[in-house]
Amino acid sequence: MLLLLPSVVVLGWFRGKPGRERETLAKTEKIGIPEVLRVLFALGAATTSVTVETEDGETVERVIPKSEFRKRTALFPLDPGPGLGEEDGWMAYVMPFALQYDLMPDDFFEPISYELFSQRLLELGFPDLLNVPLALKREVSEQLHAEFITGGTIDRTGDLYRMTLRVHEVATGSLVGETAHEGPDPLSLVDALSLDAKGMLKIPARDGIEDLPVRERFTESDEAMEEYGRALEMMVVEPDLQTALQHLRNATSLDPTFAVAQYTLATALLLNSSPPGEAVTSMQAALDNLYRVPERARFLIKADYYFLTQQTDKAWSVVEMWVELYPEDLMALRNYLFVQQVRGDWEGMLATLGTMYRLSPEDASLLRAMAEVHLELGDDDEALSVLSDYLTEFPEDHAALVSLAGIHRRRGEHDVAREHLERATMLQPRLPELVVELASLNVEVGRFDDAFDGYERAMDLARTPAQRASVLADLKHYYGLRGESENTIRTAIRWEEEASRFMVPATIMRVRFNDIVTYFDLGRVDEGVALFEELSAKVEPPLSDFRVPRLAIYVALETEGIEAAREAHSHAVEVAEANQFGVLLPRLMGDLGRIEERAGDHEAALESYRAAMELDPGGNLHRQVGRVLRKAGRLDEAESELREALRRVPAHPRTHFEMALLQEARGDTAGAVEHLQTALLAWENADEDFAPAQEAREMLAELGG
Repeated sequence: MLLLLPSVVVLGWFRGKPGRERETLAKTEKIGIPEVLRVLFALGAATTSVTVETEDGETVERVIPKSEFRKRTALFPLDPGPGLGEEDGWMAYVMPFALQYDLMPDDFFEPISYELFSQRLLELGFPDLLNVPLALKREVSEQLHAEFITGGTIDRTGDLYRMTLRVHEVATGSLVGETAHEGPDPLSLVDALSLDAKGMLKIPARDGIEDLPVRERFTESDEAMEEYGRALEMMVVEPDLQTALQHLRNATSLDPTFAVAQYTLATALLLNSSPPGEAVTSMQAALDNLYRVPERARFLIKADYYFLTQQTDKAWSVVEMWVELYPEDLMALRNYLFVQQVRGDWEGMLATLGTMYRLSPEDASLLRAMAEVHLELGDDDEALSVLSDYLTEFPEDHAALVSLAGIHRRRGEHDVAREHLERATMLQPRLPELVVELASLNVEVGRFDDAFDGYERAMDLARTPAQRASVLADLKHYYGLRGESENTIRTAIRWEEEASRFMVPATIMRVRFNDIVTYFDLGRVDEGVALFEELSAKVEPPLSDFRVPRLAIYVALETEGIEAAREAHSHAVEVAEANQFGVLLPRLMGDLGRIEERAGDHEAALESYRAAMELDPGGNLHRQVGRVLRKAGRLDEAESELREALRRVPAHPRTHFEMALLQEARGDTAGAVEHLQTALLAWENADEDFAPAQEAREMLAELGG
């Protein structure tokens, strides 16, 4: 969830904004623009009216496009011509962003910015995202369910720039239209290109649509614009966040009223895990210059400003207001979906996804998102039904097959899951992610050698740092499950080294925070505490409010004892409730169970664990519940819970160890020995100081196994 910011980078980094013609161009050339469609377009048939209530309680009527007339468009960078020197390379990336910004005020236009598919292009061997063949553009755009593709070229002869824009249909690859403009001011060329793009996309002219020159939306300073463009290039192509930050600081210094640059600087600072003071200053500057920004983008800046200044309730309210004023604005709905996720409002997310799917029925990826929410609600059957519908429409979507396999894995249907993963592998035989999924399945069913071979093959197939990091993340889990503490820590460090090549510091920190609990579970308390102290010193409120209070519970429990952990838990709940972080409450309830279990209060622990599972039906605390029931002497109930845990993960060594303790308590020595042997197969290479494996070996020796 990228540190709980409702729009930073994920939803707001390259958001589009507006513009229009500024000066008479030296030369204009238009090819194939179907102007007659503007006359024939029946505007009344393409729009509908909705009545909404503003934040002031006033009832107003809005005219919005009907869903079938929205133009979902993937915008690719412009390919540089031979006359464009290396010093002007940044224009290839900033001009499509400016075009998107110029078209954004018209909600007939639904942009898909190139940063959303840049990783896929990098993996396919296009590190600068340039000169991508049309066939590959179509493939990438189809995956994002776009209807149109924009691309083209930018070149320079002397003092004149020339931009060519081409629009293709995704479904057929056919050329919808092409237009070219030439002149001394690149941003004025964008003004002209966007006007032609509306014709090619069949976006009708309407009264009341903001239509300002791009320069007035960005900056009058050529130097500031160049600095901003260089920052975009650094963030997308390298990525080099530190260099990008310097360019953004230069841009905002040259023009403090450059609102988009101020906002981007603030988000980049947050992703760099910089102290929030400078980010707040930049966000405030963006807020002070909102007149440059179209209305829909203003909601993004306001929401992030309120969150950054620890006014979370106002941040959420801004997004809610946005949805109320623009009930069919997909950008608004995406942000609202994020807020609902943070709040843990899964039912609300289903409703929002339903609205989005009604507005974009061609975007079947929304069905996959619905399936994931059904899983959070514990409704596996509905999730399977939704994914089946999706695969009927997109039978070759390997990612959907992975999701389907995941549902069957949690249902204990591992053979069915394997069939889906093998089918996905046939579709993408050299994709390391799929090899990793099969390896992970082999870990669950106890085929450890096959799993390790899979991880090695996946690493051989990995071509990018992102792919290698993905393999290492699963390999880290493999080592942790098997009690190989040293290998777990080494792999975590290797993951960080690979991640640093493409991830921003804030995202790396998020993952490393999760390693703290893993270290504690492995008995590496000192390393876990050191990591907590290192990471928590780098992040400050409001970003720290999401993770630090909860992890402080674990640190207190391991280093100070029960009462300190209870105090830390109370503080974490208080922070979560104050910020409306509802998604954390089930986890915090489970943490309370951990505290009470450590205190020896089995009934209280049982109550907390079960309450956590009620709050999060998709969660899996069956091993913990079974363990507490065993300690309380309720052996039949304990066995039922532990068997449910084994149904989901048949080879989990800790669950088998618990079953061995239970069978010993029943007097079933043979059963206890069998489960101990199974656990020790997983722990055969565990470190000597790994306590669970030591206890299992001692117990097996005592039982004569």
